[in-house]
Amino acid sequence: MLIILVILVSPGVYAQQTGSFKVGGDLDKFYPVTFLDGGWDQNIATELDLGRSAVHYDSDWRGSMIAKFRFHSNQWGNGANFIDADIFQIYNRLSVQTVEFVAGYKDATGNNNGYANIIWLRGGGTTYFFKSNVTTNPVVYDGIQNPLPYHEVGGPDQSYKTIVDAYVNSGGLSRQGTAYFSGTGKSYFMGNVGIGTTNPKEKLSVNGNIRAQEIKVESANWPDFVFEKGYYLTTLAETEKYIMDNGHLAGLPKAADVKANGINLGEVNKLLLQKIEELTLHLIQKDKEIKRLEKLNDRVNDLECKLNKLSEK
Repeated sequence: MLIILVILVSPGVYAQQTGSFKVGGDLDKFYPVTFLDGGWDQNIATELDLGRSAVHYDSDWRGSMIAKFRFHSNQWGNGANFIDADIFQIYNRLSVQTVEFVAGYKDATGNNNGYANIIWLRGGGTTYFFKSNVTTNPVVYDGIQNPLPYHEVGGPDQSYKTIVDAYVNSGGLSRQGTAYFSGTGKSYFMGNVGIGTTNPKEKLSVNGNIRAQEIKVESANWPDFVFEKGYYLTTLAETEKYIMDNGHLAGLPKAADVKANGINLGEVNKLLLQKIEELTLHLIQKDKEIKRLEKLNDRVNDLECKLNKLSEK
């Protein structure tokens, strides 16, 4: 491992540091590499840049990565600790395949007063270049340069990973804590946004409840066609038979489908309105029929009265 120190000092003293290191082991595994929180004693956050610009470095199409970590250690409960990550990586731009170099990261000082933060990096003889605003002194635990597992003082042993942890954003920003945007300008998101989910499949996916004063849904083909001449209004007998055979109204999704796939609010609103309009037409028909029967009943009553009068004579 090659390390070039701008100023050779202990971790507690402010010193920029640049250099490179290689992670051995297997290419399909991610090994723990510790980085000191050199900014802790200076009361500043440590900022660490990791990179490999050339996609063919170490081997053809090994992959390129530019990442930045900003962190502050807990050191036995002092608080104000965090790890922020900004990761961009690519394997083959022609086929837009991504290979991850970072599988996870962790503050390893929760039960000790050390300075170590762990980043799990892909092995297989992969070279990484780094620059930090303070001393970070990377140490590789790949079973070759240093033994596995890494013994976290007061914590669990840390070995290699075979998959990327769910919290790792392999193509962008990851921030701990909350965010406030006080500007009045527009914020733009081109991709899908997930709240409570890391795998949004729509422009906005929310795993939880939404509360709003008003929601506007744009929809085409509003079902006014129900009132057009020539529209076939399903009879109530036909509707009853469909319900008996299928267990739900025609045109509306089954409960199992809704549970598995959710519903399209705009589409369901159209279907519900169509059913309301059809029901309205049925009510109009029934109202006309009731009025016809009422008139018929009035005639029957009138005839009955006349017959009673005739029978009394």
